[in-house]
Amino acid sequence: MSASSLADLLASQLPNGLAIRARTLLKTQAALERSLPAALAGHVRVMQLDNEVLSLACDSGAIASRLRHQTDALIASLGKLGVVATAVRVSVNPELLARYVHPVEKTGLPPAALEGLAHLNAEIEDGPLKDALNNLLRHHRKT
Repeated sequence: MSASSLADLLASQLPNGLAIRARTLLKTQAALERSLPAALAGHVRVMQLDNEVLSLACDSGAIASRLRHQTDALIASLGKLGVVATAVRVSVNPELLARYVHPVEKTGLPPAALEGLAHLNAEIEDGPLKDALNNLLRHHRKT
């Protein structure tokens, strides 16, 4: 099931006013992502848009500080994209940061598989496949 069909299914189960509000916030978030400088994109979330006051949450104080200095330009840019806001409230919500996940230790290819690939590599003629196999074997023999 695609994300859009899931969103449509969930929206059909919501009260009409809530579904409209959710779509409005999603559109505002999309406009915000297009309006923000690259360094801030992905670190700011739309929390609310009421009475032309846009409430935003940032994942860190540094991002919030930079955003506060750029509110006039942000309001103008959002206005060009159809989002009417006359003021911006910025708050910090560290929970927006993605949680650190330890990298998974990969075991690599088993020795028998490496031997089979080496045997195949010895039998085929020069070309892109042989180059790719050489790179693969070189990579796995380093570890």
